[in-house]
Amino acid sequence: MSNPEAISLCIIDDIKSVVDGLTAMNWEEQGIRVAGVSSNGEEGLKLISMLRPDLVITDIRMPIMDGLSMLRLVLEENPSCKVILISGYADFEYAKQAVQLGAFDFVVKPFTEEDMMSAVLRAKAEVMEERSKRISLREMENKLRESMPALRQEYFGLLVSHRTSWEEASERWGFLNIELEPRGFVVMLIEIDRFREQVAEQSVKEMELIRFSLLNIIQETLAHYAHSVLFRARHDQYLAVLNDSGPSSPIEIAEQCCRNIERFTKFTVSVGVGGRVEEISGLPDSYRQAHRALSHHLFTEGNAAIMYDDIPQSGSQEPLALEYKDELLLALRSGNAVRTDAILSAISEALQKRISRQNADYLLSLYDELAASAIRTLYEMVPYSEIQPMIQKFRTIQGTAGLPLASLQRQLHALCTEGAELVRRNSLSEGQKVIYNAIGYIKGRLSEDITVGECAAHVHLSASYFSSLFKQVTGMTVTQFITSERIHKARQLLVEGAQVQEVAAAVGYEERRYFSEMFKKITGQTPSEFRAGYHMDRPEA
Repeated sequence: MSNPEAISLCIIDDIKSVVDGLTAMNWEEQGIRVAGVSSNGEEGLKLISMLRPDLVITDIRMPIMDGLSMLRLVLEENPSCKVILISGYADFEYAKQAVQLGAFDFVVKPFTEEDMMSAVLRAKAEVMEERSKRISLREMENKLRESMPALRQEYFGLLVSHRTSWEEASERWGFLNIELEPRGFVVMLIEIDRFREQVAEQSVKEMELIRFSLLNIIQETLAHYAHSVLFRARHDQYLAVLNDSGPSSPIEIAEQCCRNIERFTKFTVSVGVGGRVEEISGLPDSYRQAHRALSHHLFTEGNAAIMYDDIPQSGSQEPLALEYKDELLLALRSGNAVRTDAILSAISEALQKRISRQNADYLLSLYDELAASAIRTLYEMVPYSEIQPMIQKFRTIQGTAGLPLASLQRQLHALCTEGAELVRRNSLSEGQKVIYNAIGYIKGRLSEDITVGECAAHVHLSASYFSSLFKQVTGMTVTQFITSERIHKARQLLVEGAQVQEVAAAVGYEERRYFSEMFKKITGQTPSEFRAGYHMDRPEA
């Protein structure tokens, strides 16, 4: 059986004894296979065209067609073929022409087997080197073809993040074989609703198969309507860039993606659709809009598409005061699950009344802030081994993509009420519970002229015992604590732009002068100086 890796050789000479002698040499031992022989140049050329050998040995002078003519035609058809010419001393001019035409080498008559073998082995080494390079090049080309999807994904990840002109993008656009037209784009962000929550019990392999199948469904849906590039942006999110040039609008295409996912799988997706941009340089704008549109699924149950243009466009975010935050943390510290439940319900109710005016990202950051503050408090109050499993469970669910606002509220409610119960069972003495109760009472009445006796009466203790217990738990006297809380609240109001007289009344000081003296004593600045540091362009009336 012939070795496909062997170097193939054709021998062409009009002298039979030369052909026989060359054919009889021990080529196989050198990894060379004699593929064919011929006795004249014309037949030899046909043989070479049919066999396409790696090497050819031929006489420079032959009837019908000489070696030079054949050399020229062979190299035109197969430039990588190595041609060794046999020449006589009288053929010097022919030999020079042969070198110019591209002959690999020539062997002068009379020659020995060693002379011929030496020339052939040099030619073989060059053939093997070129073959190795071609194999490496093919392997690189194959790897490049296999990596094209990843390269396109990486490239579009850059295009939607960094503003790029067509002049900068065009060369790589062609190299990556991108089928999109270079004008008229829309970006979509597609997120699997509550994916981690639904596949929590499945293996990584099963999760990846699900993600891959969803990607295929979305890809086939998009391909039916428009040229597109689709790839996974995160674990549970896909990013699509498509041409907005067909009869179907982007929102219709996005809604069809939702329907197909629901029809063929047990999952659903939420889609945020950015606005149309004409140039590649506008892709970051459409991407940011798609991200904003997707975030508004906080107010839905998922399985829907939202256009950026359909979102109410407002100016700055209407602030939500976290007046409940301190009360919530006090309820946690006191281990009062009932009070914790009531405060969280009040927060949810307040948000629900104003939800149409809220930015989804703003609400997410607000709940993140509440959760982070609650978790810090629980770590301070409950042994790590008892609180950690509950907090870890909360963080796992909190990290689930596509959670609607109602789910976020439920998760925070469960964390805080269960945490308060753990605090009650583990950490607080009766004295601490009493003082935290009193602190809540004090914070709700900072604008009033509150006395130690009133605070003590609220928790059913004598004034002297209450004062002693308060100092023991907080490290401050009741008066020091009230003053500290009043100045803290005053600073917040001044930063928000309130007038000094208004602030003084809001924190229980009837006289502005006395309030200013107390404020400067604690902060080192008068209220007016402190306010001016934040509102230089808004002097007091």
